[in-house]
Amino acid sequence: MKTHMPRTVFLIFFALIGGSAYGTDAPHWRQAGWGGGGYYWAAAYHPSRDGVIYMAGDCCGVYKTEDRGKHWRIINSGIASYAVYSLAADRTHPQTVYAATEEGLCKSEDGGERWRTLPHTGPKELRITGERERSFRSVAVDPKNGNTLYAASPAGRIYKSEDGGQTWRLAHEKQAPAEKDGALRVQFGKINGEYYGDFALPVVFPAAAEAADCTGIGFSLRGDGSVPKDCFLVLRTKSGAVYRSRNLNAVFQGKERHDVVLKAADFVPDPDDVKKHPDAPGLPLADADWPSVTRLDLACSGALPMQATVGWFSSFFFVNGPTSGPTRRAVFRDFGKDAGLQTFGNLHVGPPLAGTVYGVAVAPSKPTRVAAATQDEGVLVSDDAGKTWHPLATPARAAAVAFDPADPDVIYGAFFKDGLRKSTDGGRTWHPLQTRAHADIDMLDVAVSPANPRTLYAVGKKDWNGAFFRSDDGGETWESGSNKIVTDTENDPTLDGVFGGASNLSAPRMLALSPSNPNELFIAANWRACFSTDGGRTWAERDSGADISCVTDIRFHKGKTYVTAMDEGTFLSGDGGRRWRQLWPLKHTPGLSGHNWRVAVTEVNGAERILSTVTPWYKTPTCVVRSNDGGKTFGVITAGLPDYTIWPNTMWGQGHPRALSVDPNDPQCVYLGIDGDPSSGKCGGGLFKSTDGGVTWAQLAHQPGSRRMFYGLAVDPSDSKRLYWGACGNGGGVWRSDDQGSSWSQVFKHETFIWNVLTAPQGVVYCTGQQLWRSGDRGATWRALTNFKEPRSIAALEVNPRDPAVLWIATTTWNSQSAGGVFKSTDGGATWCDITGDLPFVKPLVLRYDPEARELWAGNVGLYKIRQ
Repeated sequence: MKTHMPRTVFLIFFALIGGSAYGTDAPHWRQAGWGGGGYYWAAAYHPSRDGVIYMAGDCCGVYKTEDRGKHWRIINSGIASYAVYSLAADRTHPQTVYAATEEGLCKSEDGGERWRTLPHTGPKELRITGERERSFRSVAVDPKNGNTLYAASPAGRIYKSEDGGQTWRLAHEKQAPAEKDGALRVQFGKINGEYYGDFALPVVFPAAAEAADCTGIGFSLRGDGSVPKDCFLVLRTKSGAVYRSRNLNAVFQGKERHDVVLKAADFVPDPDDVKKHPDAPGLPLADADWPSVTRLDLACSGALPMQATVGWFSSFFFVNGPTSGPTRRAVFRDFGKDAGLQTFGNLHVGPPLAGTVYGVAVAPSKPTRVAAATQDEGVLVSDDAGKTWHPLATPARAAAVAFDPADPDVIYGAFFKDGLRKSTDGGRTWHPLQTRAHADIDMLDVAVSPANPRTLYAVGKKDWNGAFFRSDDGGETWESGSNKIVTDTENDPTLDGVFGGASNLSAPRMLALSPSNPNELFIAANWRACFSTDGGRTWAERDSGADISCVTDIRFHKGKTYVTAMDEGTFLSGDGGRRWRQLWPLKHTPGLSGHNWRVAVTEVNGAERILSTVTPWYKTPTCVVRSNDGGKTFGVITAGLPDYTIWPNTMWGQGHPRALSVDPNDPQCVYLGIDGDPSSGKCGGGLFKSTDGGVTWAQLAHQPGSRRMFYGLAVDPSDSKRLYWGACGNGGGVWRSDDQGSSWSQVFKHETFIWNVLTAPQGVVYCTGQQLWRSGDRGATWRALTNFKEPRSIAALEVNPRDPAVLWIATTTWNSQSAGGVFKSTDGGATWCDITGDLPFVKPLVLRYDPEARELWAGNVGLYKIRQ
């Protein structure tokens, strides 16, 4: 499949970055990775083409097979987001398929070959999106009229379209209760994946207040009894000074309205601001400063993705006179319906959000009957094609609902830990179905055979373990079907959880039933998608080509390719990516199984030494894996590395060993970078060094000015004493050491988020942020080689070792959007051309060039290569 940018737009775009364009034929990339090892969330059969199945993953979009899963290819052309959580096919227009993505609902009318995002379905509009753990079967197409479809929203709404998704009307929304006292409800947490929530408001000192009498600042609230990890009030003044309060996390414990009053002594110069402006005086807050306050921020942080703290705020005020006894207030903000707040992070202002609507279903034999599975209203049903809805007498939390294909009065539901239930009277009454499952299994999906309504299938999970069930009598009795999958290690080389050629079903999400073969089933699940030809009695892994690996590094040595991947391990191919074998882990191994980040391959005394860096699962500290015989045997090394998880000032929630560099002049000298600051007597991350080839490690006594980093670590091949460190955030830029890390100086400040650093011969060094920068004098001066206008980052960077005028870079966004590209320069960065071509995942984080094979390899989600 080849994609083309309109020529006019193409040339205008490259005029902006100073580039030139290829001809009409787009560059062609070949897939070089494997299948499996990630999370597949949804699957759907083509309504009329035998053997055609669609599958969705959480980080690489949509896949398609035309031979029942024996071979898959990625079909992402035009898709809005690579995070896809639900699929639905249109029986009346068999080539039409819908994909619910994090960026909106996408539609294809040619079997998934090209996608477009339906209007107004994005997360900031109607939020007709697919979201992790919130979308199961979130789209349903009327089986007799494909122009009519229903969509479930994670925001607690049901929408209906009668024109194939071009326009929508709100069909149902749970009404939230009004606040009893008019206070403004602010919820920190359980809205998104951020670990902080913050609201800000402008401050104007009240005209009626006397500045000389002001002794403090305060606010009035009632809490929900919870205690977040941290809560700070931050003040900004006209002079630019920033002050942070003491930790206020206890203020939410009081469930009655109360005042929180802070004096000047309760504030200190904000530590983050002090780091940004080390030359500023950093004077303490004084009472004379109150009238100069122009803005305040109230922020909470901690485990907000999983926990919430709620406060009902009534007013913010300055304190006139003594702060003891009755408070005399000069109110500068009373909260009404419109508080005029700015909000950031994991925060919601207003009434409680309605629970998500997980999925919708249309009765095949009576399309005017529609049902929905919700988070807090159980199963809802409409008998008038979505005009009115009423809740049914079911458990409050319903994951999925399904109709008997011949009798619309027979309805089945999956209710998480409340199991499976059935109604035979249109939902008026329900009775539990006995699956003999453990009570703590979450039942997530139930499906009815289109050929025999008495045959039912269901799946559930407990943690990462999966369960499959089958009934042949309408749900009265069930058999626990096989949870064993015959693994396909040739096409999915991961060995974690494989025993004697088989693996257990892991965290299944959705069942797909063949419309033409009643015994043919497919399950989208974690790690291994699987297929059955005998109604679920036996299963075989079917994910060849469904590449979902998160590749973190690629290296070449003597015709062999080495790759590391998050969650999966370290791999080796001796034939250019046609076949792979896992080097480690060779089985599920606590302290080893987890995220592999970087790999280095050197030849020492005629043998291949392989080093890779690992963050094991289960909060186990960093380790290094080392092999001295090309991967035949290996050892896990922790000596000298932190024996704890690092939290402060990290990129992705905890410190990861994302940087590894072997001295090109001495393979015994190896450097390792872990992001994160010291805390509570712990030494944190930063730069570590080994002088014995990775057997033991020691943290350098002197560190760069920021330890927050991504891939930015390099040793100058022309002088082994010279190191470069790319840092992010406060103190971000490029730091250089000329004495193997004994001292550091900052040599680049044009950007503060540096994702990568690369050194080349003759003292040339490159760094990447939003632009690519080059220094020809070891960091003394720099010039930009790109001028990208889009707010994207450049993490992937490569230079042809045989021709330093040839450069490659890749742009990315740090979300699920399908935005990015790969670019090439043959004149040292003076001009660029786009070589993204038909790359199915357009934002690699790793680019490596193999000069022997003359191939450029790209890795991030998936692994691809192109002849160069």
